[in-house]
Amino acid sequence: MVLTFLITFSLVYWFSKDGNPWAVDPADVALPEPFEVVDAVAPVAALRDVQIAPDEERWNALREAWGAFAPLYIEDVLQLGPVDVDTTFAALVRFAQHPDIAATFDAIDTTSGRATAAAAEQLERSFKRFHRHFPEEPVPTVVWMNSAFNYAVFPTPDHLAVGLDWFLGRDHPIVGRLAPEVFPGYLRDRMDPEFLAADALRGWLLVHFAERYHRTQTCADELLFWGKVLFVMDQLAPELDDRLWMDWSADQMAWAVENERAVWLELQPQSILFERDFGRYNRWFVEGPFTRAADIPQNSPDRLGAWMGYRIVADYMADHPELSLRDLLETKDVTPVLKAYRPDR
Repeated sequence: MVLTFLITFSLVYWFSKDGNPWAVDPADVALPEPFEVVDAVAPVAALRDVQIAPDEERWNALREAWGAFAPLYIEDVLQLGPVDVDTTFAALVRFAQHPDIAATFDAIDTTSGRATAAAAEQLERSFKRFHRHFPEEPVPTVVWMNSAFNYAVFPTPDHLAVGLDWFLGRDHPIVGRLAPEVFPGYLRDRMDPEFLAADALRGWLLVHFAERYHRTQTCADELLFWGKVLFVMDQLAPELDDRLWMDWSADQMAWAVENERAVWLELQPQSILFERDFGRYNRWFVEGPFTRAADIPQNSPDRLGAWMGYRIVADYMADHPELSLRDLLETKDVTPVLKAYRPDR
């Protein structure tokens, strides 16, 4: 008890004395290239007023404006056909003029489209901090798009594309009409502009770091990866409320905080922490109305494994302020990370 008190006191004193060792003032960071935001919504919405007839000049202008993102958007996101074929422009026009899609463009104008300015500012601050911590890593171009409800976030090495149709507002009539078998209630609740910046940043970080740092051998490995990503996210976007990282409501976050120790008791057995069956341990990390794992009750939020990963990594980093965020990502041995966790801290 005395030792725990002394450790806690020393940490509180250290952080209050010297501040967060990973904090970065984005005003002090200059990016190698200006932070770029591309609007792929308005140019496509404008096609609602044109004829289907080929318009080579307009098609070339769109492809030139979108640059390397053009084939990704046309071929992968919308799946309309090869971007280098002129007849694909007709398919894009038909897409824009479809009554359901046209209504989505109008909805974006009045809801999520209004949130893009604040989201762009948040993402610019976050990627300036990212550049300070990871100067050798690329900073993506942000792209706003209408994805036809195919992708909320579409990250690539060079682009962070966000489907604004996924953030119309949980109470928007279009969201209410989405097929419940594809878009269940918990998912529609998250289709709100308040989650736009957090979902975009989290999605990009998860994909960007997955190839190098995502190991899937055990539940503990998954805990560690999610904990790393969410801890990095905390340093890149300290302005964002923690609940936004998880797409949770305030009540869901309160539940997670109040029941942290009880959740840990369910998660800590060796048979669970070092479970190798992905189908079993993924229950702690998969989206849903609640966490369908162990004896976690149905009034819990989902993905409690990801949240516990963050809490575990946060305690580890509090004990090791000398580590950089890169050092954290390079950490492979989960044992010292788990040993640093103290749910009563």
